[in-house]
Amino acid sequence: MKISSKARYGLYAVTELARNHGKSISAVELAERTGVTEKYLEQILSILKKNNIVTATRGAAGGYTLSDSPENISVGAVIRSLENNLEIVGCINGGCGKMCGCTQRSLWEKLYDYINDYLDKINLRQLAEENI
Repeated sequence: MKISSKARYGLYAVTELARNHGKSISAVELAERTGVTEKYLEQILSILKKNNIVTATRGAAGGYTLSDSPENISVGAVIRSLENNLEIVGCINGGCGKMCGCTQRSLWEKLYDYINDYLDKINLRQLAEENI
């Protein structure tokens, strides 16, 4: 399994928002701080907004903020919102028929659960403070 650049860049952006919790940061400034192009970052922020991870405010003092406190947003929630729910194989949600068989499905489900449990135990405050 490989985490996409979209998820990594999204995590960079929300980590920066967590470090500056309560302050609105423009997409331009976030792009400068994270090294991600503004155009690509806007696409990522749009997905995060649809998934209620960030909120956007228009105007001169506008920008992006986290939709909740950093302690209440897990790394898992951020990554799942950008990685199509982190499904590692199609049969996690019953979509493969007989391709992987019952014995493999149990393996993939457990791995999926372990990954999600681990990522859900880490919140954005911990990540921002490098306290994981």
